[in-house]
Amino acid sequence: MRIGNHTLRTSLAAALLLAGVTTGAHGFAPGGMSPFGGGSRSMTIIKGNVLCAGCELTEVRKAQPGLPHLYQLTHRQGQVVLQVKTINGSGMWEAPLSPLFAVRAKDSVFGQLTAEENLTKEVEIVGITRNTRTLDIATVAVSK
Repeated sequence: MRIGNHTLRTSLAAALLLAGVTTGAHGFAPGGMSPFGGGSRSMTIIKGNVLCAGCELTEVRKAQPGLPHLYQLTHRQGQVVLQVKTINGSGMWEAPLSPLFAVRAKDSVFGQLTAEENLTKEVEIVGITRNTRTLDIATVAVSK
């Protein structure tokens, strides 16, 4: 009987441990809660053009009122206004979003968006959007 109880306890402990690890793996699933700064929406791939660096969305809209899908990305180094062409291969996000995003990224990664030689070039931003209107940028690729 002792061997059976020990085996049962070991099996239950292993099952609980596995359940805990599996639950943690779902933290980055769309709509899931992440331990890193709020609930996440999902992995996001944005393609578009940086229209200006150090400017504000209101300025760009005033100067060019007909431009669609404009977003302001604000980082501790500054801000950029981005005209979005596609998000994860589709035209736009399914749910309407605020056009203002706080950005968390390495300074060197955000610096690619503000670099003068990259203005108006197409960029691809890979990151995670959070329910807190924060975009965690992992990488930026600039088209040549």
